[in-house]
Amino acid sequence: MTQDAPSSYDDLLAQGNALVAQAQRLATQDFDQARALWQQAGKQFYLAHQADLGQAEAAFRLAQAWMAEAHALQKEDSPHAAVMWRNAAAQCELAFDLEPDNGRLAMTAASCHLFAGQHDAAKAWQQIGRQLLPQNAPAGEGADENA
Repeated sequence: MTQDAPSSYDDLLAQGNALVAQAQRLATQDFDQARALWQQAGKQFYLAHQADLGQAEAAFRLAQAWMAEAHALQKEDSPHAAVMWRNAAAQCELAFDLEPDNGRLAMTAASCHLFAGQHDAAKAWQQIGRQLLPQNAPAGEGADENA
């Protein structure tokens, strides 16, 4: 990589993670500012994903940023929340394509589909996730046992 090249995958991922940490600290005091930080983090995760399309982590972190945006829209009773949940679900599926043995990704996709009102897709992804997760392990972050 040359000196003039864009930031590396690792740098972009770290920048996104730092923005998420800032947003989480602000979320209870200034939700609008936290939301703006989550959006900025999403941009960094998108760029990280573009920098290395083979990395599931950046693809999943982008899905999580979109989940945060979907949740914010849902809190505002925005009709756009379902669209963002569908976008997050599609991004989870992309991450799963890169790591097809990751039950946590499948369960997170199930949750996103559930919030998007796509119940059949939620059930299908939940079944995939349950098959991949260890028998006695919790479903993991973002999973919804009632999907």
